Amino acid sequence: MKFPSIIKTARYRRFDIEPRYYDPIKEEIQERTERIKNEMKGEYQGEFASGRISFDRKTRKTASSSMMQLLIAAILSIGVVAWFYLGNDILYAAWLGVPLYLYFKFRKPTRRD
Repeated sequence: MKFPSIIKTARYRRFDIEPRYYDPIKEEIQERTERIKNEMKGEYQGEFASGRISFDRKTRKTASSSMMQLLIAAILSIGVVAWFYLGNDILYAAWLGVPLYLYFKFRKPTRRD
């Protein structure tokens, strides 16, 4: 049984390979036709031009998990400090604040025509 955790652990990945059937005659024909098309267009490229390496940086669009962990740790530490200063009153305020937050987060927006 796995207990929930805020620390993300790595998952194992399975090795999955799809067999590729190599036909040297077909590949040679494709290379020749592509080279002839490029020569007809006037776009002669060198011997190693087809094997270019792209050094573009790949960026992720989603928020990283480390930022989420930092946010959770900050909220918990602020809550502990507030509990030291204000006592149990801050806990009562949290019991009122959490349902309000969940209500506004999960409510469906109304359509106004």
